[in-house]
Amino acid sequence: MFRTLDRYIFREMATPFFLSMAVLLLVLFLQRLFRLADLVVSKGATLASTAQILLYVVPGFLVITLPMSLLVAALTVFSRMSADSEVTAMKASRISLYSMIRPVFLFALLTFAATAATSLVLVPGANAALKAHLFEMVKARLMVGLEPGVFSSTFDGVVIYVDKMDASDNMEGVFISDERSAQQPYAIVAKRGRLLADPQSLNVTLAMQEGSIHALPREDGAYSLMSFSAARLFLDIKSSLAKKDSPGKDYEEMSSAELFDDINKARGKGKPTFEQESELHKRLSLPFACIIFGLIGAPLGIRRHRTGKSIGIAIALLVFLIYYIILGSATNLAETGAAPPLPAYWIPNGIMAAAALLFVLKKGHEVNFLIWDTVVTAWYSAAHRIGKAFKRGAHS
Repeated sequence: MFRTLDRYIFREMATPFFLSMAVLLLVLFLQRLFRLADLVVSKGATLASTAQILLYVVPGFLVITLPMSLLVAALTVFSRMSADSEVTAMKASRISLYSMIRPVFLFALLTFAATAATSLVLVPGANAALKAHLFEMVKARLMVGLEPGVFSSTFDGVVIYVDKMDASDNMEGVFISDERSAQQPYAIVAKRGRLLADPQSLNVTLAMQEGSIHALPREDGAYSLMSFSAARLFLDIKSSLAKKDSPGKDYEEMSSAELFDDINKARGKGKPTFEQESELHKRLSLPFACIIFGLIGAPLGIRRHRTGKSIGIAIALLVFLIYYIILGSATNLAETGAAPPLPAYWIPNGIMAAAALLFVLKKGHEVNFLIWDTVVTAWYSAAHRIGKAFKRGAHS
């Protein structure tokens, strides 16, 4: 049954949760601002295409911002309640910490469900859609650059000239100067050509018929000429915008079901699966951080002395920094095959879960652990210094 106290704490958490999520999303967007500006200015992308790219990267941002926003919300609410002596009044009314954190746990479960849906469904779909969108952007840029009777230098080191070209990408009178290799530049002349695009591998190939390849002479008096009835020239569209060079779908773009099937097929063939398993465990482990952060945030926010509001944000950043340092180290071990993906991705959650239980027991039962007071004092001292640094930065 949802009590009045549960509704009160739940409502109090909503505002800092959504506010911190908006701020964090804004910060992450600003990190992409310069690259997106480069797309608009130098690569000729439209504002609509750029806005679509932003839409596709939002799910990846949410996987990070949802757990951290929950941690900030729990810390902020319980810090405020502690400073206003509301926690003391609740304890005097025989309301235990476990009753106080019940709405926090419910909030954490809802955030866990949202993060799990984002990590398992939205992020892979958004990654695949982003790759296809980038491909279409670069392909459109290539098509715009290829105009009959105009020398096009859409790609660095390659100049393409076409006499005639129809709407079906069929070309007549093709001339290409390829200087991507400084040691072996060459020119191609062909009667006909056609652009072939593969959105899976992000490849664009120029298929040519009845032509010749002219290589610059390496020695005085030597000239290299080779005729062909059919030839293909690979145009590297991936170097402009794509992230990876692997053909087909990357593991980050596979749906969770496809990733699971790929693991089973690789195991059946005796192939290594640590890359696929690493991606799968990453999708599964990140949502559980929501529950852990919710449990650790409430007791961390309760303090006996009054402190400023910035101390809660400072503690949240400190906790999040520790978690992601551990997770980043484990991720590197898993991706390089130095450690199995299962323990690499779940040990950080286990460490933070143990810390959350210790904090809950400490605040719920007033249990004194041997060096607990020293650790807690050092913890709050570090967070207090971070809070002061934020205040100085805000005033300067």
